[in-house]
Amino acid sequence: MGKKKNKKKEKKTPYEVFREYAVAILICLEIALFVVTFLLHPMAVPTPSMDTPPNRIIPGTGETLGDYNLLVGDRLLVDKLTIMANHFPISRALGIGYKIKRGDVVVFKAPDKRHFLVPYVKRVIGLPGETIEIIDNQVFINGKKLIEPYVYHELGEDAPYFLRNMPPLKIPPHHYFMMGDNRDDSSDSRDWGTVPEDYIFGKPLVIIWSFPDDEILKEAFPDKNYSGVHEVNNPGDIIKLYLYRVIYFYKTRWGRMLHFMRRGNCYFENESTTKRAEN
Repeated sequence: MGKKKNKKKEKKTPYEVFREYAVAILICLEIALFVVTFLLHPMAVPTPSMDTPPNRIIPGTGETLGDYNLLVGDRLLVDKLTIMANHFPISRALGIGYKIKRGDVVVFKAPDKRHFLVPYVKRVIGLPGETIEIIDNQVFINGKKLIEPYVYHELGEDAPYFLRNMPPLKIPPHHYFMMGDNRDDSSDSRDWGTVPEDYIFGKPLVIIWSFPDDEILKEAFPDKNYSGVHEVNNPGDIIKLYLYRVIYFYKTRWGRMLHFMRRGNCYFENESTTKRAEN
């Protein structure tokens, strides 16, 4: 039997190697850009507006506040496709958009110009065309008392608080009234007004990692008045923050990982069980 001849591979030039790597990187970037723009967007919860005691039992149910809340440092995958479909006329014509409901947790561009680069995550409380009023921390929609089992008052329901009352407000068309579940520690529509529908771009889908950023921030910068990691802009401080995350990785809140977000079960007082289920 004759010996098989080894085929000698042609050696690629440095230019050909560079071109192959460049094309591969560009393709990966395009795919990643498409996914982040239209499908899924990663984000970290920057503030405690949705931070409620996870183990607190909701009266009359077998649920806890932890079934609904978001803690500072929760890393989310945001479903953009569901909401973004609303922004395209062809989607609306085909009826494949999503009708935003009261109790939904949504992600939107910050109406607060001080933090315009930081996406906000809040709960939808008031819908377009409704009149909302707040009396002693109690929300009324069109004169009806809204029952919200997921709400937490850090200072107490009867504590003096500058946002515990709000005169009647007619929500404009295509706008929504947003509030955080931690009502005493939330900058929301009570402060900066309603949110245009076009600002809303996603719904939190699942927590992919949870890390106590607020604790690490105090540990890393005890002498600096950072209210959240979104305010850390100095390159040296950013490197230090990431280093502390590596050192304290063991503080990961493993029990919150792969927790899917649920819509808040809110309803009007004296509403029938059937009507509650529809809401």
